[in-house]
This record gives sequence, structure tokens and C-alpha cells, in this order.
Amino acid sequence: MSRPDTYPQTMQPIQITTFQALWRSLGLIIKAAPIELRNLILLNIIRGAAPSAVLFLDKLIIDEVSRLLSQTQTAQPFALMLSRPILLWSIAGVLSLKLIGDSLETMSSFAATSLRDRVQGFVEGKVLEKVANFDDIALFENPELLNIVELAKTGVSKIQQLAFTLSMTITGIFIFIPSISLAATIAWWVPVLMLISSSPSIYIKRKYSRIIWRVQKKQAKISREMNLSARVLTGEEYAKELRLFGLQELWLKRWQGQFLQFFSEMQRIRKKGAIVVLFWSVFSRIGVALPFVYVVIGALGGRYTLGDVALYSGLIVQVEQSLQLLIGNYTNLYDISLGVSPIFQLLELKPELQSPLGDVASRLPSLPEGGQDARPTNQLQDRGQDARATKNKIGIEIKHLSFCYPGSNKSTVEDINLTINPGEMLVLVGENGAGKTTLGKLLGRLYDPTSGTIDWNGKDLRSYPLAYVRSRIAVVMQDYARFPSTVRENVGFGDLLSLSDDTAINEAISEAGISAKVNSLEQGLETPLGKQLEDGIDLSGGQWQRIAIARALMRLSTAEVLIFDEPTAALDPKTEHEIYSIFRQIAAGKTTIVISHRLGLAKIADRIAVMENGKIAEIGTHDELIASNGIYCSMFTRQASSYI
Repeated sequence: MSRPDTYPQTMQPIQITTFQALWRSLGLIIKAAPIELRNLILLNIIRGAAPSAVLFLDKLIIDEVSRLLSQTQTAQPFALMLSRPILLWSIAGVLSLKLIGDSLETMSSFAATSLRDRVQGFVEGKVLEKVANFDDIALFENPELLNIVELAKTGVSKIQQLAFTLSMTITGIFIFIPSISLAATIAWWVPVLMLISSSPSIYIKRKYSRIIWRVQKKQAKISREMNLSARVLTGEEYAKELRLFGLQELWLKRWQGQFLQFFSEMQRIRKKGAIVVLFWSVFSRIGVALPFVYVVIGALGGRYTLGDVALYSGLIVQVEQSLQLLIGNYTNLYDISLGVSPIFQLLELKPELQSPLGDVASRLPSLPEGGQDARPTNQLQDRGQDARATKNKIGIEIKHLSFCYPGSNKSTVEDINLTINPGEMLVLVGENGAGKTTLGKLLGRLYDPTSGTIDWNGKDLRSYPLAYVRSRIAVVMQDYARFPSTVRENVGFGDLLSLSDDTAINEAISEAGISAKVNSLEQGLETPLGKQLEDGIDLSGGQWQRIAIARALMRLSTAEVLIFDEPTAALDPKTEHEIYSIFRQIAAGKTTIVISHRLGLAKIADRIAVMENGKIAEIGTHDELIASNGIYCSMFTRQASSYI
């Protein structure tokens, strides 16, 4: 199947309507906590129906007591109460319902807490899973996508509120239905008036929820910058320089300025909304006042009993409360639906790194016995076997390669043509910003090219499954990860199937030149690395670098391509020389790409490619490039003079 030279940029967030967000949120809640949701709904149905029943029983009690007092006087009120079944059972019903109501309150609180925690864990897990497994690192380098991630984190707390709001809405419905039915017995226009007078509040609150969300969405950039400033103020990696350079006040003021910018805009909208909502709330009170006056006048005119006054007065208040509950929850549902939309935008986000349609496996090189993830028990057992098949490999061929980062119109690398032979060590050199690291990302398929192709062993790199490509690449990055976990895991993460293989891990540690340090640790491989962990220790920069190299060595027996991105940029000359020696050993028989602006390793490379302004400016051996007296010669001479 032919491959296009240009791939469209498709990684755009989908648009989610509030109804879609609400509907999909319900689906997540049902999946996360079906039992807790069911229990909470049942409890709130009972809680919602109980108040109207209590009001009706109160009416019966008041009417019965009034009737008895008007008919007779007795010195034995207790006996009289016992002789009246309606009065007796009404009192028992009221007491029972109140007792049940108190119990249901406690049970509902427990169910709501359980529901909240389960929903938070489930949804937050989905978000973390999506971000962790997202193949395209543009998610971490594109401001628009970072804003979606930031809003999705906020949406996790809102989806918790959704579960509770839904249960309270059900409570409001079951308060409203019996209350409005009984209120209609006063006069048909009573519930109609109350509904009409409350309608403007519903509209205004919805309108301002939408405005506030738009402002909040717009402010996601500021919110993210606030978090970054807070990280500078509280993060371990900034603690020493923050204090030594006296930067605390500067960064505090920066955070405060960002907060005030965020707060003032939100406060302006909230203040305006509060004034408008207050006005229409006063209007809605008319819908409550008129029925109340009507009942009082009716009682004075003899149309209603005292029990009716108590019942209808209570119903009016109850209808008002239920309407406020429903209106408030409706507004909350709308607000929550807006807030959870980024969660589904994130979950539906598709990376630009796509495998081709059709049967890819049939066109791939044969995999090791046992499947794609099969690994030898000892990752370093047969170095000769590692180099055995280079004669059957074609290598890497880059054809007219160009790339623009998402959101940019400027090419970082442009029209690159380059062949890297099997088993060859190629060093990419150039000044900072020349495009070296970007080319390394493309070779590791962290991005796909905007145009052009990278062929690996005769096939477009994009025609291989992503997992296959990455399983055949070992990398050591300049900004290598320092995992807050044990020595075993920091090294064994290079090959999860060998995580329990002490022999393979110790051999990798030995070849990386860090065995003396590891052996000196009291807990050995089980020593936690990172001061954030209890009993954790920290390592020097060079020691962490060797741990990262050991991690790459764990994959050496299956890796066909090695990528070293500025691997010695932060090291002293002695440590740098030692690391170079390790690289020379592990690169034997492997196609190796070294990205660096320091030229110490370039002398032993098979070839050197010099990048300038995103293009290959020169290519050749060290001696050839020195003889040409071009860019490389100037760089090498300048760097060499700094060591004299």
C-alpha cells in the first residue's frame, strides 16, 4: 500500500454539547458506582415524599384536635387521644416519618460520600489512563491541548458534583410533585403563578452559568500558569536556586498577579450576575406571597380550617423550596455539563500518530518467538547476536523530511535527505535550535513528519505499529526521567518483562558504570530513589545519567536503533569521557544516532551531520569536515580552544 508524503493534522478536540456532556457523564457515573447511585436515588425518593406526608398528617392532627376542643372539655386528654384512631395514628405517623427522615439523612450522607469517592477514582483514572497512554507528545507541548488537560482535571471534581446534584434533583421532584398537587387544591392558579414567577430566575441563572464557563475556559491558560508558578514556589527542583538567588518575592508576586487577573474577571461576571438574579428573585417572591395571603383570607372567611391553614402554609413554603431546589439543581446541572465537557474532549482526542489501515502485521518483519513482547531472560547475554543481522538490514533513509510543530507555521526541520546505514553511528551536531532534537523525535516516532518520509528497513516508519517501533528503540535523553521508585524499577523499566531478573538488572548497572554506588546502598536494588519517598536517597547528576543508561541497556538485545539526545550536556569532562566509553561499547552493531552540540563523541563516529536552521548543512567524517574548513571545523576549533 502506498503512503502519502504529507499527513493531515487531525489532532483537534471535538465539540461537545451540554446535553452530550450530561448524558455521557451519567454513563460514567453508572459505570463507576451503580450500587451507590441506586441506593442514593431510592433514599432520596423516600426523603422527597416524606415532607408532604408529614404536612398532610399535621393537618389531620390540627383538625382533629380543633374538633375535639370545640365539642368537649376533658380532664383526661391522654385517654381522649387514645380513643381517637385518626388522631393516634396521625401522631404515630408523624413521629415515625421524622424518625425515618433522620435515619435517611445519615444513610444518604454515607451513600453520597461513597458515590463521590468512587466516581472520582473512576473518572480520574480514565483521565490519567488517557494522558499516560497518549502516543503523541504534542499533548504535553501544545498550549491548547494543555489547556484541555487542565480543564479536564477541574472537570473531575465537577463530575462528582453531578452525581450528588442528580440525587438531589430526584429529591426535589418527589417533594415538588405531591406538594404542587396539594397546592392546586387551594386554587388552580396557585401552582401556575409560582411556576411563572420562578421562570425568569431559571433563565438568568442558566445565562450566567454559560457566561462564567466561557470566562473560565478562556482563563485556563492563566490557571495553568498559576499552577506552574506554584510549582516553582513549592517544587524541590527549584528550591535551592529560588533561595540562593532570592527569587521568592518575585515568584510570589507573579503568582499573586496571575491570581488577581483570574479572580477579578470571574468576580466581575459573578457580581453582575448576582445583581440580575437578585432582582428576579424579588419578582419570584410575588408568586409565593399571593397564595399565602389568599389562604389566610380564606381561613378568616371560614372557607378553610386551621388544619388547612397549616397544610397550605406548609405546602406553599414546600413548593417554593422544591422549586428553588429544582431551579438551583438545573442550573448546577447546566454548569456541571459545561465543566465536564473537557473530560470527553480529552478522552476522544485522537493522536496524529496513526497506524495504517489494513493488515499491517502481514507486511512487518518477523517478531521474536513468543510474540512482539518476547524478551530473552538476560538482556545482554549475547552481544555478538545483537550485531548478527545488520547485513540483512537496509537502515534508515530520510527523504524530503519537513516538520512543523502543531500550531506553528514555521518548519523546524525542512527538506532533509539523509541515509543512516545499518550499524552506523551518526552524530547530529549543530547550535541550539538547529533542529537536532526535533529530528530525533521524528526518528523515535514521537511525532510524524508534516511532509516527506522516514523509511526503516525499506518501509515507511508510519507503516509499522507504534508499539513495534518503540520496542526496537533504546533511548537516553538529556531530560531523562528520574522515577520516584526503587533502583530496580528505575533500571528495570527499560524492559518490564525483566523487572524481576536480578542478573539482567545487575549486568546493565555494571555496564553503565554505577554498580559500585548501587552495591554501597544498604537496600541495594530495593533502595528508593528520590527524596520525596520515605527513606529515599538522591543521586548526583552523573549517577542519575548512568541509571538512565542502564535502563536503555535493558532493551539492548531487542533494540535495533539507539538514540542518544544530548546525553552528556550536564556532565563534567571526566564523567563525559567515561560515558563516551560506555556508548562506544553499547553501540557496537547498532544503528546509533547521537544528538549533541558537544563534539567529543563526534571524532569516533562513522559520520557527522551538521544541522543549521533546520537543514543538513554538512555531512562527512570528522577528518573530512575538518578538511573542508566549514561550520563543523569552526565549531570544533571553538570548543577545543575552551579546553586549552
